[in-house]
Amino acid sequence: MSNQNKTLLSVRNLRVSFRQEDGGRFEALKGVSFDIPAHRTVALVGESGSGKSR
Repeated sequence: MSNQNKTLLSVRNLRVSFRQEDGGRFEALKGVSFDIPAHRTVALVGESGSGKSR
């Protein structure tokens, strides 16, 4: 495998949920998968206050 085809980060079946005030849960992500290749520029885009830095 050449350096250009290497994967820097691989995420499979990511799930994120939050507890709600009423005791329930809110599933924000369900089964998200992605790869970030090495030696590439990527960006995470979202509204201000949406939790990108957490």
